[in-house]
Amino acid sequence: MTRLDYAIESWPLKTPFSFAGHTVRALEALRVTLTRDGHAGQGEGLTPIVFPVSMAQMEAAVIAAAEALDRGEDIDQVCAAIDVMPARNAVDCALWDLRAKESGRSIWALAGLPDAPARIEVDQTIGLGSPDEMGRWAGTSGHRVLKIKLDASQIGARLEAVRAARPDAELIVDANQSWSVALLTENADLMQRLNVRMVEQPLPPGVDRQLAGLSLPVPIYADESCHVAADVDRLKALYQGVNIKLDKTGGLTEALKLARAARAAGMGVMVGCMSGTSLSMAPAYVIGALSDWADLDGPLQLQSDRSPAMTYENGHLTRFEPGLWG
Repeated sequence: MTRLDYAIESWPLKTPFSFAGHTVRALEALRVTLTRDGHAGQGEGLTPIVFPVSMAQMEAAVIAAAEALDRGEDIDQVCAAIDVMPARNAVDCALWDLRAKESGRSIWALAGLPDAPARIEVDQTIGLGSPDEMGRWAGTSGHRVLKIKLDASQIGARLEAVRAARPDAELIVDANQSWSVALLTENADLMQRLNVRMVEQPLPPGVDRQLAGLSLPVPIYADESCHVAADVDRLKALYQGVNIKLDKTGGLTEALKLARAARAAGMGVMVGCMSGTSLSMAPAYVIGALSDWADLDGPLQLQSDRSPAMTYENGHLTRFEPGLWG
């Protein structure tokens, strides 16, 4: 019989982090442990800032899952039935970890993937601030790829400040649903001139149907509009790529399906996170190895991380060890 235990944790940030409409000071994480026949697997889910999901809902979902397991129900069916996606992510990733520990096989072998790269390049996120602040933060980053948080104000000044501070950097813009079509088109030439490589979720979900037929010099990727593989059929006419986050997909199982569906549709792939500890980054690393960009800098924002933790060095993230996950 499989047993499910969980803990609710708070992980304070080093400094408050701001993006369009939000400021975060600490992360609320749900850690799930699945044990069976002397083996244990772990997974983590984060309360998403931009989606209406509470920790109370996540806790209720894993309590119901634990009760179902106690009744002898099948773990795969129990996991698939969880409709609160960050909670399902925690259970799904714990199940992948458990099966790796039980079988002695790597996550890569279990997923039918080539062996993992020893490291992947990751971006560093520059939070929302004044142009001078954002330029200063960009200038102190050792990452080659920078993800720039923007809202609807001071778009040009903020981007110009970052580019001046880091003429060598590859820039990604994340508008977090805060723009209009007019703002997007007005700033398209500016972003092309500053060599912005991609814009993430400029319009809110639902409103993003206005992207249909729009021709822009910078690719647009879906984030909040993209959750699961079934979304690709609708999104491929609006976006050039998708941002895959395991707290949106409900775990690694669906994230792999989404990555494959996006590639089959000719779309680009980025992997992201709702921040999180190294326990969130480890399963996301699997998708990162399949992606064009990896936005997996979450632990760099935390006052402390799990032990063992994943290693960041010179803008790269080193492959996780089985002691952490997988």
